[in-house]
Amino acid sequence: MNKINFDPIHLTQELVKCPSITPEDHGALNIIENHLNYLGFKCSRLNFKDKDSYDVDNLFATVGSKGKHLAFAGHTDVVPPGNESSWKYPPFAATIEDNKLFGRGSEDMKSNIACFISAAQKFIEKNGINFGGRLSFIITGDEEGLATNGTPKIMQWTKKNNIVFDQCIVGEPTSNKKVGDKIKIGRRGSLNFFIKVKGIQGHTANGHRAENPTHYLTKLLNNIISKPLDSGNHYFLPTSIQIPTIDVRNTAHNIIPEYANATINIRYNDIHTSKDLIDWLQIHIDNVLNNVENVSCSFTTEVSARSFINKPGYLSNLISKSITEISGKNSDPELATDGGTSDARFIKDYCEVVELGIRNQTLHKIDEFVYLSDIVELEKIYLQIIKNYFSKN
Repeated sequence: MNKINFDPIHLTQELVKCPSITPEDHGALNIIENHLNYLGFKCSRLNFKDKDSYDVDNLFATVGSKGKHLAFAGHTDVVPPGNESSWKYPPFAATIEDNKLFGRGSEDMKSNIACFISAAQKFIEKNGINFGGRLSFIITGDEEGLATNGTPKIMQWTKKNNIVFDQCIVGEPTSNKKVGDKIKIGRRGSLNFFIKVKGIQGHTANGHRAENPTHYLTKLLNNIISKPLDSGNHYFLPTSIQIPTIDVRNTAHNIIPEYANATINIRYNDIHTSKDLIDWLQIHIDNVLNNVENVSCSFTTEVSARSFINKPGYLSNLISKSITEISGKNSDPELATDGGTSDARFIKDYCEVVELGIRNQTLHKIDEFVYLSDIVELEKIYLQIIKNYFSKN
């Protein structure tokens, strides 16, 4: 076998060149599998399917023996690039210019995967595969989409096969101003409300003979956003309430519509549960429609993630120590829970999980990029974490 290039910048380029828009793979998992096979990892390709989602290809790879078990979790799928003509360079060309590597998925999160593979290569090259512990990769092709046939099913598969993890690092882009200055020890929950208000259709000149649902919907939404739900706490920001859509589907300016619809997205902290928030919404609806005839309001819910927190413990302390050793004094990372959701929400039920990755600055944007110097720095931090994790084994 020809020697495989483990340079993290080169490997990031290889992965970015795969247009792996969810749930397509286009060779990204093959690249990772080839690299890990070369290092002696036992690789299992896991294709999951069901009637409620598209088929997804995933990868689980493991090396080592009995002892502490550290996993790295990541995703190779990316969001669509949008209007490709708006990009400075083609989104899957992995162009390098001015210390930057451009491309969809470069930040979220192919560079992070490349860095951990490169770190693993350096560690195994020095210590061999019998280093007194176990190192694994959990890689999915379905994080940006429905996330049905990805990490949740990989974790179920590992449980059925009696694979137990002690700790896991998720390679999401968590850093802020410099690599390693922020890690995630939890995440907010995400809840969607799909609201429909029904009134009575009529002519806009005869409002007394109709009942405009838009008026009640706007009053409801205004009441909902007029007062913060909470002030946050030590680990979480205040709960965020956003209204992404309002739609009456009305094509004429002189018709009072029968229906008015809206979507509410709530990113909630651990002060709340989804059930509490459903009750909270119903109270607001009852207050607005109290004693109102001929108008009704219904809603459906979608809970895409529940809030969770891994309070500072062994892994977060070890990561902080490793970052300080690489980046210098006064480099202790911020322990945060902000941002969107990640697959850490599935892994938390199996072991302690912390997120650490490249700077969060251009993910999902036109001209997404990572700094080459940041890739080099992250690989050093990952390697130091692996060294420290297995140092006593």
